[in-house]
Amino acid sequence: MKLPSVATNRKLITSTAISEKIADMNSVLKGFWAADRWDIRLCPHPSAVELSKNPSLRNRWVNFDKVENIWLRTELKYFYYVHLNNGTWNAKSVWIRKGTVISRMLGFLNLKYPGIMSITEVPIAKALTEYRTYLTEQGVRTTTTNYKLDINQQKTPVLANSYYVTNLKQFMEFYEDFYFDGEEWDKDVWNRKNLSLPEDKVNPTSYEYTINFRGFENDYFKEVVKRFCKLKLNTHSFSHVSDVASKLKEFFNFIYKNFKNIRKINQLTRKEIELYLTEINLKGLSPSTVTGRISTLEVFFSTIKRFDWVDSPSKTLIFQEDYPKVPKAQPRYIDEHVLEQLNRKLDKLEPYIATMVMVLQECGMRISELCTLKKGSVITDKEGDCFLKYYQWKMKKEHIIPISKEIAALILVQEQRVADNFDNDCVYVFPRKDGSPLKQDTFRVKLNELAYEEKIIDKTGNVFRFHAHAFRHTVGTRMINNGVPQHIVQKFLGHESPEMTARYAHIFDETLKKEFTKFKETLVTNNGSILELNEEEGEANNTDLQWFKKNINAQALPNGYCRLPVIAGPCPHANACLDCTNFCTSKQFLIEHEQHLERTKQVLDRARQNQWQRQVETNERVKNRLEQIIHSLKETN
Repeated sequence: MKLPSVATNRKLITSTAISEKIADMNSVLKGFWAADRWDIRLCPHPSAVELSKNPSLRNRWVNFDKVENIWLRTELKYFYYVHLNNGTWNAKSVWIRKGTVISRMLGFLNLKYPGIMSITEVPIAKALTEYRTYLTEQGVRTTTTNYKLDINQQKTPVLANSYYVTNLKQFMEFYEDFYFDGEEWDKDVWNRKNLSLPEDKVNPTSYEYTINFRGFENDYFKEVVKRFCKLKLNTHSFSHVSDVASKLKEFFNFIYKNFKNIRKINQLTRKEIELYLTEINLKGLSPSTVTGRISTLEVFFSTIKRFDWVDSPSKTLIFQEDYPKVPKAQPRYIDEHVLEQLNRKLDKLEPYIATMVMVLQECGMRISELCTLKKGSVITDKEGDCFLKYYQWKMKKEHIIPISKEIAALILVQEQRVADNFDNDCVYVFPRKDGSPLKQDTFRVKLNELAYEEKIIDKTGNVFRFHAHAFRHTVGTRMINNGVPQHIVQKFLGHESPEMTARYAHIFDETLKKEFTKFKETLVTNNGSILELNEEEGEANNTDLQWFKKNINAQALPNGYCRLPVIAGPCPHANACLDCTNFCTSKQFLIEHEQHLERTKQVLDRARQNQWQRQVETNERVKNRLEQIIHSLKETN
């Protein structure tokens, strides 16, 4: 297992300029922050004021006076001052979580580097090696093993630096960046916080904070790719450009490793490209992943050639024939069997996560749209019906959809919960502790941890792995299966093109039949399973008895029949629309109601003949409702 890599730019300002910056730090560190011993009871930071009231608090002091080197002491104080006041850490992080960690680090720095003018005089890798040795000699572990769920929902160990090592690494990397001599573009790691990108370029629900150019074997190719990525940021999202940088790094490292003589892009020929294509096709990657790599290369080559860069391909290198055939993507909807288990376990989730699950199941939003949902998003019309207004990051537009009053109420309860915790200062419905929108990964991790702990399984018996986007696919598939016109589904989901929505219609065509015309014909369930009925095996196997023999709650539906077993308890749906206060109809549906009534009477007769009491009661209720509706419609002028 490999430990996290060390970031280093090592293109620093002069020692004189560093001394001037340290002097500036001292001018910022006023009052409490200037002290060499920080007492949490005196700290003005709001989180410290709250924490200091805790009677069980043991770690009251951060003792910077352990470090005799005044230059290092100032850098240390400024480092913690910045992280406390920019919201990265709170008092609990510094005084409790990092309390002992800080004390160890201060002792190490005082012992090893008493005469340096800045921590940047020591290479990070060297300092970390020495610190690990120091900690080991004191009996302190330098690594920790975390456990994460992999794509197969199996817990796997992940080796990481301990808090002790991480804290020194953060301190040193902070000043590598703080003293860097140049612009952000000159660095090998671009931090999105330092680039002042427009809001539409950055998804705040993603943990992707950097574009990493470390690891290029050839500095020339690295600089060309950096120039290209800077150009792409004008028109593409930060996460997309980060992916481009990663793919181009893989390609150019392949070239450097296998063709040492190639030092410029205009030296590339079709031979090298074909060998690279063979390389990626032998990795067992999916066709869509291979297509992504090839497409990135083609766009890179065509762009620098079209813009007449000095070093660009002398001829076309990528052709249409290079792309593999990608199977048509099918919606990854969540099976009802899984959803039923999930919904039974919602009380195990934190209330805000449970609310998110219920909203996704009804609204089919993208997870980024839900995480950035803002208060005031629930709106009502003059009739009291509710709608949800939210921003679609992918489409860069506002979107409004109708929602149930129940979901609206859940969102409003969550809004109030946030208002109570943030004193109305937070604009998001699902915020993090610092008031920023929840990260997508937080939702996914908590949902999959629930699946693991509560054994939410698929039909094969394996622990199910949730993907947030699958809820969207599930909503689309359900709507199509329930006969909602495709153009309405397209509008509800906010799809740009009908082709996107057509994927759900394809599922419908393959798995469902519109109705049962006769019992003797093949019977198809709502998930596409075929009921095998063999009439040649005797009287007990005739179609009617096969249909009812397992105590099926046989009631006629407008588009088929119900197969819910009696042992499952009372039917929670039973032609629910007829009993729903929101149901309304008109004369244009009169024929359908009359046909529904006729089929209900047939089922009722059959149930009476066989003395199936539950079926009699259920269908009698349906029959009475239909007769009332038909009578009222016929009486209407």
